[in-house]
Amino acid sequence: MSLRSNRNFRLLWIGQILSDIGSQIGSLAYPLLVLALTRSALLAGVVGTTASASAFAVRLPAGALADRLDRRRTMMAADAARALALGLLAALVLTHAVSWPVVLAVAIVDRTTDTLFTPASIAALPLIVPDEQLEAAWAVSEGRQYAANIAGPPLGGLLYGIGRAVPFLADAVSYAISVVTSRALRGDFSIPPAEEERRGLWSESFEGIKALWRDRLLRAVLIQAPLINFAVGGVIFTVIIGLRKNGVSALVIGAAEAVIMLGGVAGAFAAPWIRERVTIRQAILLITVSESLAALVAAGVMPSPAVALPLALPLVIAPASNAALFGLVLRRTPPALHGRVNNGLLQVATGLATLAPLASGVVVNDASARWAMVLFAVSLVPVLPMAFAFPAQDEPAEPTGPS
Repeated sequence: MSLRSNRNFRLLWIGQILSDIGSQIGSLAYPLLVLALTRSALLAGVVGTTASASAFAVRLPAGALADRLDRRRTMMAADAARALALGLLAALVLTHAVSWPVVLAVAIVDRTTDTLFTPASIAALPLIVPDEQLEAAWAVSEGRQYAANIAGPPLGGLLYGIGRAVPFLADAVSYAISVVTSRALRGDFSIPPAEEERRGLWSESFEGIKALWRDRLLRAVLIQAPLINFAVGGVIFTVIIGLRKNGVSALVIGAAEAVIMLGGVAGAFAAPWIRERVTIRQAILLITVSESLAALVAAGVMPSPAVALPLALPLVIAPASNAALFGLVLRRTPPALHGRVNNGLLQVATGLATLAPLASGVVVNDASARWAMVLFAVSLVPVLPMAFAFPAQDEPAEPTGPS
């Protein structure tokens, strides 16, 4: 059965893209609302970093919970909580009763519940598609994420231009529909009884990182990914606040964000062709060099919205390398660990990136967006020699036993 004719995969994909679009609308609307309330790029950075830090704090136990709880019900509960929080924020904005600490509180709820939704949805994927379709399913999912990244920011900018409350109301609706699609999934998404006695939640939370560290390829990813994600996240956040501080409209900023994400969509379509010709080592080198050069070019282009054009190019290679890595992770770890493995990888890979909005806000506030771009370009330099920790040729996955 093809992915297109797989009913459960279609429903999962729809629920994921709605959640992703809601998150991307918020990624633009939160800093714009904080800037409107406070006129401070620093406070906008504080909100972004604090929300990211809250997700970082709960990511490992959230992965363990995803391996304990029914995955379909977990997705439903997470998006129901987000729908309620965003609906409340929209009401407060409409009644002029909102302040930046309230925006921060809602952003924290949004990010932490997303941190629970994501491992549950990823762990559900092997229960929905056959093993030989995992890479294809992940490439389609990667394309979905970039498509949401394209649609979300300009939609967020358009809705924000209509009214400050409108993007948050749209978020609430998208999460509510995701609850419905998750509920419509057929099959058993419960977790089989543990073969070993359950330990404390925090103790189990670190099993995913331990499993990743024992894998030679994934261990290399754990070392390099934080710097790459710090640079990419910082560059994208700098585009938002750098353009806004120079008087660019919310709609144009959203369009610039969409242009950046077009690189990822193109990469998702090209992923099978790229994977046949590029090893993971080569992919890491290509991403690192191209992202660093693109950030330097962007520094020269700022504050023009054309800054989006060079930043789109490095994302072309990302879906192919991520799809290969995803297949390795799921095949080399037992299903009972998939939630913890996914969140363990995200925990390490995105940990440093939680500081990217704050770093961007400080540099933009005290210097300029151009210097922020230079900072993130330089932060990628240490990744280059570490890329050679990967083997010259990719090796087939060799399943490991349960930890």
